[in-house]
Amino acid sequence: MSDGDDASAAAVLAHLDADLLQAQHEADALTTYFDPTSRVCVDERDDCAELARANLSACGMAPFMLGQCIKTCGACHYKKLIGDVLAKCEDQHAQCEQWATLGECEANKRFMLSGCSASCGVCGAKKTGCARRIVTPGHVAGGDMGAMFRRALFDFPQHEPRALSTDPYVLQFENMVTAEEAAALVGRCSERFERSLAGDQVSTVRTSAQCWCDDNGGCTTHPAVVAVTERMMNISQLPLNNAEYMQILKYEPGQFYKQHHDQQTAHWTPQGVRLYTFFVYLSDVEEGGGTKFNNLGLTVTPKLGRAILWPSVAEDDFLKADMRTQHEALPVEKGVKFAANLWMHLYDFRSPSRGGLCPFLGQNTHG
Repeated sequence: MSDGDDASAAAVLAHLDADLLQAQHEADALTTYFDPTSRVCVDERDDCAELARANLSACGMAPFMLGQCIKTCGACHYKKLIGDVLAKCEDQHAQCEQWATLGECEANKRFMLSGCSASCGVCGAKKTGCARRIVTPGHVAGGDMGAMFRRALFDFPQHEPRALSTDPYVLQFENMVTAEEAAALVGRCSERFERSLAGDQVSTVRTSAQCWCDDNGGCTTHPAVVAVTERMMNISQLPLNNAEYMQILKYEPGQFYKQHHDQQTAHWTPQGVRLYTFFVYLSDVEEGGGTKFNNLGLTVTPKLGRAILWPSVAEDDFLKADMRTQHEALPVEKGVKFAANLWMHLYDFRSPSRGGLCPFLGQNTHG
């Protein structure tokens, strides 16, 4: 590493407890401490369970954990992805060098720094690029989730909160966006809709169009986006940076998203698991297009300004997906449905996303 990389790595790891920091130094002293081509998945240390902590939180804090404690961290299926961070630093695209000379390393960080690391000269920094900087979770299992839902039912009368289910909680709100705000959100994406992905790939189970309201074009700083996002985060009691970028959706007649679950990120990623989905309708729909919770016997009818909030993980164990909140977007029969997802994580999502060094973001890493 360069001196700059050393200083950056030291700053990233400064928050580690003494035992984790010592183990990281021991790993760094090795020529390599992770082989993504190995066919076996075993821990390389005898103290992995102790180092990981009871809730496995350290798996996302210290880089060596995914290299030397991969079995304990439950990441065996993602050795290739982890190898992109911990093993040999290579460009993932033949055009990387050309793109780098055109200034794309700075202009398009989220793609270039993780996909063209060698050409962008960030190989040293990338090794700590997925380490969790803010280690305090937004919520704590065993109490915070239930308290948040109960508070939401009483503290926001302007949104007419209603519990459609209490085990698990599924809350419905009204007036979450105004007609003007909804038009502004859709307008930010009018020229940018593309085929929706299921997980991280195109699939026949999801036929809608989507658009990410991220930093490109100033979408995240648009007044309507700021107002709606803050409104939702205030209800969730999570920090703003724990939210992904808003995903705007468009469903035309016949389009749908079959039954699925929203918890798609591993506990060992910097952002941790998806805790909640906050879903808001940005239009009325003439017929069809409801949101059906198959295991709960619930179907929510689309209505401009109506929103739904539900958990993706179990209240007492955030490592466990709550499969009762599987759901589907029923086909639109008449009209066009516009809506938006705001997914919320246990830890900071936006900082590592903007940093561009971690390929774990935007990947399906759960399971």
